[in-house]
Amino acid sequence: MLGIETDSRRIFGLDLLRALAIFFVVHGHGSFLLSGTCFAFLTGINLPHGVDIFFVLSGFLIGTSFLSYSEKNERINLKKVGTFYGRTALRILPNYYVVLLIYCVLVQKGAVIGNMNAIPLWRFATFTQNMTTPFYDFYWESWSLPVQWWFYIMFPVLLFICGNRKCVRKATPLICLFFIITSWLYRYSVSSHVLDSFWWDVWLRKTVASRTDNIYIGVLAAWVRVYLPEQWNKHTLVCLLSGLALMVFTLVVPRPSDSFYSNVVFLSIPPVAISLWLPFLTTIRSSKTFIGKVMSHISVLSYAMFLINLMVAQLIAVNFSELFQSWGACGYVVYWVIVLIASYLLYMVVERPFDKLRARV
Repeated sequence: MLGIETDSRRIFGLDLLRALAIFFVVHGHGSFLLSGTCFAFLTGINLPHGVDIFFVLSGFLIGTSFLSYSEKNERINLKKVGTFYGRTALRILPNYYVVLLIYCVLVQKGAVIGNMNAIPLWRFATFTQNMTTPFYDFYWESWSLPVQWWFYIMFPVLLFICGNRKCVRKATPLICLFFIITSWLYRYSVSSHVLDSFWWDVWLRKTVASRTDNIYIGVLAAWVRVYLPEQWNKHTLVCLLSGLALMVFTLVVPRPSDSFYSNVVFLSIPPVAISLWLPFLTTIRSSKTFIGKVMSHISVLSYAMFLINLMVAQLIAVNFSELFQSWGACGYVVYWVIVLIASYLLYMVVERPFDKLRARV
């Protein structure tokens, strides 16, 4: 459809989850366009963070790939690690750097508000802009990419060091536990910086050291799927309902500011809830409906949409705010259309050619 290529091996349930995640992200950044309309109530509804879903999916899919490979080939070898690095670079870097370049131009032209001097650009280029300290005022949406990037770098090496498949099997839960504990310790250590919701967001929600646990919770789900398949498949519906209930709990139960729950524990709970959805979603292998195909195509576009949507929202807010307000709720629809068109162009011009090269690696 429209040149968007989908792999027949993709699991539709995970595509559906990815499409849902990008909806949460795009809606969250554009919901201000609904203010003053009859749909303004939608801006006040708490929804799951789409980035939490992307983190868990990354850990789950990469974890499944490496753990399954270890079981079939006795160990994680250098060829597997090298191929993964090459394919990951071709997947992540082209879109990321193109959007970084566009942001530099837009900020210099005054089309969007940003401060390119607060954090050196080389740190954005090396995914080090928010390792242990926050950044803001430029390329905001890039905060989650370093979290995933450094997982991609470290996880294969740790499994390679483990050696044979027996060691990989035993060590993986310990590796996950280590990163979960270190994330909690980091969040506790910087909690004194959390003066209000803004600083909570940039110190706790948007730093690598704080959010690595989310991805390794996904890896733990992959470990259960690979090594305990009977248990994985036995209670799929119970896990789904439990995960939904846990997610609702995080959305409706108040979080007292400056509490241990809010500053340390809370950010680990949604990933656990999302992981509980996965046994059920992995049973949905395909969908032949039109809506299913649309969801699969949005899933393919999700990376481009993730990088583009906030830029579109900023361009509207800075340059066309009054025009979009005059359109009412239609302005929100136009925002979505622009995001989809811009993401499609980024996918076709940049991402797809590199994906074809990636398939040869």
